[in-house]
Amino acid sequence: MIRRIDIAQINDIINKIIENINLSREKIFDIIDGIRKEEENLMLEIASIKNKIIKVIDEVDMLEKLDKKFRIRLAEVSRDFFKYTEEDIKKAYDEAYEVRMKLNEKKNEEKILRERRNHLEIQLKKMEENIKNAEKVIHQINVALKYLEGDILPALGIDNVESDMLLGIKILEAQENERKRIARDIHDGPAQYIANAVMRVDFCKKIIEKDINEGLKELFELKEILKRALKEVRDIIFDLRPMSLDDLGLNQTIHELIKSITQEHDLNINLKLKPINDEIEPIIQVAVFRIVQEVLNNIKKHSKAKNVEIKLDYGLKYLMLVVKDDGVGFDVEKTLEEVKKKGESFGLLGIMERVKQLQGDIYIESQKGIGTTFKIKLPVNRKVLKDEGEN
Repeated sequence: MIRRIDIAQINDIINKIIENINLSREKIFDIIDGIRKEEENLMLEIASIKNKIIKVIDEVDMLEKLDKKFRIRLAEVSRDFFKYTEEDIKKAYDEAYEVRMKLNEKKNEEKILRERRNHLEIQLKKMEENIKNAEKVIHQINVALKYLEGDILPALGIDNVESDMLLGIKILEAQENERKRIARDIHDGPAQYIANAVMRVDFCKKIIEKDINEGLKELFELKEILKRALKEVRDIIFDLRPMSLDDLGLNQTIHELIKSITQEHDLNINLKLKPINDEIEPIIQVAVFRIVQEVLNNIKKHSKAKNVEIKLDYGLKYLMLVVKDDGVGFDVEKTLEEVKKKGESFGLLGIMERVKQLQGDIYIESQKGIGTTFKIKLPVNRKVLKDEGEN
């Protein structure tokens, strides 16, 4: 016998679950509020202790100077026994002893205050972790509620689960294809040159034994083969991780990239790059270079542009990268939809994924016939990422 499904009964069960989850969520909110109040009190106490420590340190500094002064005085009266009376020596000793006792007392007070401050700071850190974990639980509860209420897609920020899943699969496929491409480049390029060079080494030896001049010619050709192999290896390594980023910095590496592109393509590229300092974390610099590289690849392949402008500016927290061309342009929404469905233009996917991973923002403005502008905002370092995540 097949039991009939009672949808109304299932809905009642789900509604009760939702009600219980909401009650639990409210309790967690109350707990978080309680922890936050304790956190505020703790921060006030830590601030008070820090002020006391500063005051005690000043007192210790003053007593150390007095201690030094009275020890010198004691040594002086003790050394010149006939010049000073026994009462003078006793007075000097008592004064030195009293200052030393006060100094030790203040040093001990400073030690106790520091230990107390350290203990409270550890407690504060644990509270912050507890609040962070509780907020994660709240987020998970909200997602679960949205799912039970039949509104999971907006909760996850996804318009289409299937297309989003397919997008993830296509990105993985793109990564695998990239690995295959690198392996093929190595096999077809430098590996072949090196294999050829190994064979010609033995041939060179025999030629030199017969005719030194012919042998030298053969060595010259062998050198050219190895130079070509070295160039291809360097090109592959540059694609993986430009060493010039470490040696020359981001701006100069972009200049080198532009120089290479303009030698092979009829493009006028205007650079406006703010000098980079240590505030821009290396991983962010790599991301900026990769994005510039990929945008320029798209411009070369699709835009038919003649002029490109690249601007890079930054402040204390964020950097802004703008790449503008005067090419044919494209329908942004339509292209992104095709990218997700057909898996085309992985370069565009790679740019968007890289920006997303670094919690940045990307805006693409384009119309057919008037060119394209990429506007990308990224944090300058992981500290900004962490702070934004906590907020």
